[in-house]
Amino acid sequence: MQDKIFQFYVLMKLPKIIFGISVFLLVTYSIVLLMKYPSVPETIPIHYSEGGPDGFGNKIFLWLDVSVNALLLVFIGWTIYFPQKMFSKNDDYLETSPETAIKNRQIVLSAVSVIVTLIFCGLSLKEIIP
Repeated sequence: MQDKIFQFYVLMKLPKIIFGISVFLLVTYSIVLLMKYPSVPETIPIHYSEGGPDGFGNKIFLWLDVSVNALLLVFIGWTIYFPQKMFSKNDDYLETSPETAIKNRQIVLSAVSVIVTLIFCGLSLKEIIP
């Protein structure tokens, strides 16, 4: 009985735990950027092609990645924490119940948030850590 309660508890908290990882990654990246920002050259590559960097811009563009990532995380987090506003509770789901369908979507969205954060942070990490 306790095992089932524990599994249910973990399943209910799983999307929030995974989403918390993406928030932690973004905050950690922002702190590293803040500490390394003075040592970043004023002009950095902002576009790459197969021949290497071909577009350059000011180092302030590094904060654009952080802000776009934060906006995406706000939207995804809103969907995870308030699913009743985003998903309707009808019987058109393939899952056995609407609650299971919503929980599955929350888990997928939380995994997407981690992937998006890794991509955004990884794109500019080589500019701040030589």
